[in-house]
Amino acid sequence: MAFHAALCRWLVSGIHALPAPPAPRPDTPWPRITVLVAARNEASHAPALATALLALDYPRDLLQIVVVDDRSQDDTGRILSDLGEGRIEVVRIDTLPPGMAPKKHALAAGLKQATGEFILTMDADNLPSPGWAKAMVSHFDARTAVVAGLVHHGPPSPGIAPWFHGMWAIEVFAHAAVQAGAIGAGLPIHANGGNLAFRRVAFDQLGGYAKHAGIVSGDDDFLLQAAADSGRWEVRCAVTPASRIPTEGPGSWRQVWEQRKRWGSKCIHYDAKRVALLSMIFASYAWVVLLLAAAVLGAAAHTWWFLLLATILLEAWLIVREAARVHGQAHLLRWFPLAAVVQIPMVLTAVIAGTFGRFDWKDGPVGRRGTP
Repeated sequence: MAFHAALCRWLVSGIHALPAPPAPRPDTPWPRITVLVAARNEASHAPALATALLALDYPRDLLQIVVVDDRSQDDTGRILSDLGEGRIEVVRIDTLPPGMAPKKHALAAGLKQATGEFILTMDADNLPSPGWAKAMVSHFDARTAVVAGLVHHGPPSPGIAPWFHGMWAIEVFAHAAVQAGAIGAGLPIHANGGNLAFRRVAFDQLGGYAKHAGIVSGDDDFLLQAAADSGRWEVRCAVTPASRIPTEGPGSWRQVWEQRKRWGSKCIHYDAKRVALLSMIFASYAWVVLLLAAAVLGAAAHTWWFLLLATILLEAWLIVREAARVHGQAHLLRWFPLAAVVQIPMVLTAVIAGTFGRFDWKDGPVGRRGTP
């Protein structure tokens, strides 16, 4: 309980410590940027993606758009080429080298063609606003290597129950709240590659994706952590409304389960201090389950179970509420009780299953190192 109280204070203080939104820069020239998207079998999203990319409000001569058609078996590449008005460069890759994670390989292929001083990455099913590129670039100063943006769930898709959409929308936002708090507190833990920007020279100096090339997930996290730990570079959290990107929410329990396993699979590869922090959180969640089991079996554990669970939920509420204030997402808070019911069992089972088992992704069942 003391640990969670300290963790709550640390993360909330981190959110408070986030820099204020950057001031407009009318007299500062914009740098050359590359918007980089890895897409595999995204034909259904390709038309909307092309429209959003072409609508970006950024000087056309300073904006390069590169989409990597990563071994797609549909018309992803053709659609983007046809709709790209000559402005979307489609890079086709047909093979995946042994020992290389699919997304890292696709991003590395795109980076070979990238000419931007800054690289902005997003997912093919995400739709940035016209002001997104300028908003992300505005967060950089001379020492900034990485800017992590917010990805949030847009309106529910047709046929998706509002309660199901809302539950996972607030759960994903809770991840973003921890992302923001940890960055503000000086120990960045994770980011979302669906909304990330980095300085190309810093990326190259830090070794790019080489150190964790075979880990299926974590291209975003490992870069963020390496920059923060380098002693030379800093990372920032984007806080302006234009820097946020909406994405589709999950359409089924199975989709949530496979995604959470993938997210959990990378944590064991973090450095010692981050693994220790996350292990303490994991252990406290496990204690909630063990104390509940003991209480059910008749042991005098009801009080301890209640106090620990109440502390964890209060901590989560305070962190999410504060982040919602910063990011303008207070409308999601009404779904917090529903998400709280599934959070602890989902974290425990997904981390174990993702670390030691397999999960379905673009290429079917894989392990955390991409092994079948």
